[in-house]
Amino acid sequence: MHTLHQQMSDRHRMTDKRGPVKIDTAKMRQLNAILMQYGLRANEILPCSSHYKKIAGYRVLTDKGVFFLKAFRGPRARLNRVYAHNTWLQRANFNHLPEWRLTIKGRHAAETHGRLYYITEWLEGSAMGSEQDYEKLGEVLAQLHRVSRRRCSAQSAFTALEIKRLQRHHGMFARHLRSMRSQNNDFGRWVRKKEERCLALAEEAWQTLRLSSVQRNLRMEKPVLIHGDVTRPNVIVRSGELYLIDWELVRQGSRYYEIAKTLSNVTHFSTPYIQAFLSGYEKHRPFTAEERLIISSLCRLPREAWLTVEQMRLGRRTALFNILRKTWNARMKMIKWLDSWATGHRS
Repeated sequence: MHTLHQQMSDRHRMTDKRGPVKIDTAKMRQLNAILMQYGLRANEILPCSSHYKKIAGYRVLTDKGVFFLKAFRGPRARLNRVYAHNTWLQRANFNHLPEWRLTIKGRHAAETHGRLYYITEWLEGSAMGSEQDYEKLGEVLAQLHRVSRRRCSAQSAFTALEIKRLQRHHGMFARHLRSMRSQNNDFGRWVRKKEERCLALAEEAWQTLRLSSVQRNLRMEKPVLIHGDVTRPNVIVRSGELYLIDWELVRQGSRYYEIAKTLSNVTHFSTPYIQAFLSGYEKHRPFTAEERLIISSLCRLPREAWLTVEQMRLGRRTALFNILRKTWNARMKMIKWLDSWATGHRS
């Protein structure tokens, strides 16, 4: 989700048309008061931006090292779960995440003015750039899903629940197509050109997911911990190792849906990257024939088209449509390759 720990040129010091974004005096006092609860003294505090927020967190250079400070937007109970999952993973020797820092009193969060803040180590590194990086990402995600099975309950219907949620989005997309296609703009023209393909892709996915062998696999599914937001900004490569950051969405969930979303989010729909990621994953958790069908079907769903229609219907201008339009052909190539991969006839 957030662009928090990338290369220095991409992040750390925020700027706008007037120059570097500055932290006002009152906010600086508040941040220093939070750091004192951790026994830290700041030499420098720099705001970090994200795709969604002007200030998503702070890079803090202190007398004891460099850390990341972030406000948590949610209830304490959810932050408690995030921390519990993180510490459990590290005790289980899953080390591909930043370490959480405790306050002087041994607490995992500080509270000030009714807001919760937490601190983790700052991971310096670079973005993925090679097939080897994508293979390593597949390995790391497989390790997360494998090790966390010991923490999760025996029963699971997470993928089935995701499918039902996706079907609702598809239904909403279909209901609003008439009004969307009537628009006399680039979006309306795109919808008129691609609507039949979008509907067909979804129906083909539902048909595969209804197969008895696939349904049997879904009923036997074991829950895992998922990161919940594997995107390019949330993957850091450092000294040959790969780390996932921004774990606020960690929870029990569907590994199949996490794999499908990751393929769409990080690979640029590049066949070599897709193949490298899946190869890395299968080093630790090989897929059955039914699992390949599930993953390829979930990747087949035109989720970005559904979301774009919903946002446009609500009158929101969205950059997602431009991304969807520019990547559509690459997405279709990915679907074709995954079809071959799923049926055992790679091209």
